Amino acid sequence: TFASVRISQTKVDEARKALTQSRELWKDSAAGDDGIPDFPTRISLVRLLMEVEMEEEAMEVLDRLIEEDDSSVETWYLGGWCQYLVVQRKALESAAMASSGTNDDKEDASRVLNSSREWLNNSLRLYELQDYEDHRLREHALELVGELDTKLGKAEKNEEDGEGDEDEAWESDAEDEDHEMNGT
Repeated sequence: TFASVRISQTKVDEARKALTQSRELWKDSAAGDDGIPDFPTRISLVRLLMEVEMEEEAMEVLDRLIEEDDSSVETWYLGGWCQYLVVQRKALESAAMASSGTNDDKEDASRVLNSSREWLNNSLRLYELQDYEDHRLREHALELVGELDTKLGKAEKNEEDGEGDEDEAWESDAEDEDHEMNGT
């Protein structure tokens, strides 16, 4: 594509412009619209967007891809990596401005990093379930999760399993109903 040629020529601004124009053609289209590029093309678009530091736009595409197919190992992996890159870039920008950031910035970074870990863990779960064969993807995802665990502390078991308080509350309600039905 034109954008990937511009990236290889280190003409990043031109690549960003081409990627934006390409995405504008279909980003507001309804799901299933014939004008929307196929899944693999949009995965490639995400990689290009990440390469030119357009992570927010990449996440918009990834969110839409997950809505279409939540069993894509690569989509979950790219989403986790993309969110990780967002926080890294913001940290570098803060360091360059000799600013440590506000508490809100730190809370936001923590929230994004937790989300990143969640996306990466989803990717790793699906990797195992599907016997996915991209070993480099797995190794990178494991490396990122390790770094996130170091920064954030080890994830709780529920977070790693993708389960939360809602599941526990549902199970508790079901048990209460069982006891009521049995008269205990």
